[in-house]
Amino acid sequence: MIRKTLAASLFVLTAAGFAGTAFAAAEPVAQRYVDAVDWPAHEEGMSRFFAAEAKLVAGFDAVCGDTFCEGEYPNLRAMELRCSVDATKSTLKQCRWTFAGSTASVNNKTGAVTTTAKLFKCKLMLAKNTPIESFYEMVNGEDPLNAKLPMSRHSVYDSINGCL
Repeated sequence: MIRKTLAASLFVLTAAGFAGTAFAAAEPVAQRYVDAVDWPAHEEGMSRFFAAEAKLVAGFDAVCGDTFCEGEYPNLRAMELRCSVDATKSTLKQCRWTFAGSTASVNNKTGAVTTTAKLFKCKLMLAKNTPIESFYEMVNGEDPLNAKLPMSRHSVYDSINGCL
C-alpha cells in the first residue's frame, strides 16, 4: 500500500513538474497582423485610428447627398472602418470600410411597411506596403476623402465609388 501511494505521489509530482516547465517556457507569440487600433501595441492606436475614421466619415457625409445617397439607398451611413497592420513592417495590409443603407415604402392599401436594406463592404485601394504613418498623414490633410492614398493613384473616394 505504501509503495502504491509513493509511486502515485512521484507520478503526480513529476507530471506537475513537466507541466510547469512547459507553461513557463511558453511565451506570448507576437502576431504579424494586428488591427490598426492595436498598433503599435494593444489599444495604443485606438484614439489615432478613430480620429482618422471620423475625418473620413465627415468627408463622406459632406458629399453623400450629391453622390452616393441619390441612388437606391438614399440614407447610406458609414458604419465602420477597419485596417490591418503588418506589425513587422508598420505597413497597412488591408482596409475595409463598411456602409449600410435602406429604403422603405408604405403600402397605401394595407398600411404595411416594406423595407430593403443592404450592407456594402468597400476595400480601400491601398498600395502594397503602405506605411501606416503615411496613411495618417494623408487623412490629416485638407481633404482626406479625395486625397490620393500614399504610393497610389487612387483615393478613398475612388475606392468607395466603385463599391457603393
